[in-house]
Amino acid sequence: MAAGLIQTEMAAGVVSESFYSKVERGIHNIDADTLVKLLKARKINPVGFFKQAIDIAGNEKNTASNR
Repeated sequence: MAAGLIQTEMAAGVVSESFYSKVERGIHNIDADTLVKLLKARKINPVGFFKQAIDIAGNEKNTASNR
C-alpha cells in the first residue's frame, strides 16, 4: 500500500527515518500505537488502512489457493 511518500516524509516527527526504513525492510516490527500515530500524522484513516490491508491479504490468500 503506497501513500506516495518518501521515508523521510512518512517517518518525520513520529519515528526516526532509520527505524522506519528497518520496518519497511522487515528488520524491525512496529507496534500498533506507533503505526496509528504514523497514519494519523499523514492524514491516512487508520480504519481504511486496516480494511485495505485485510482486503489485500484476502485477495492474496484467494490467489494462492487457486494455484
